[in-house]
Amino acid sequence: MADYDSVSINSQIIETVIGAQTKFKGTVTTDKPIRIDGYFEGTIDTTNSVVISETGEVKGTIRCADFNLIGKGNGNVICTNLCQIAPGGYFEGDITTSDLITVKGSVINGKIIIAK
Repeated sequence: MADYDSVSINSQIIETVIGAQTKFKGTVTTDKPIRIDGYFEGTIDTTNSVVISETGEVKGTIRCADFNLIGKGNGNVICTNLCQIAPGGYFEGDITTSDLITVKGSVINGKIIIAK
């Protein structure tokens, strides 16, 4: 676990966005990046990245390559590559990842497993 001053977010094009005024409950399965600006409850399964913006909130299970949390999360994250929690990011639950970056002002309340 590292503590840096900032978190970088991959600049790839995000095709799936749940907007700030949107609430979604269910399952999303894709090989494309996903961004959550609103509320999502359920399961996200992608071989790509998941970004939870500062207005975003997620409750459930997320399986992804990269996880970037700026907003709020609750549940379980299984991340095969890099998990980043930005300042103001709050996560409650278990995180399994191969690499984790947290910064001052981020909160994780749960179990962290670093699995290579």
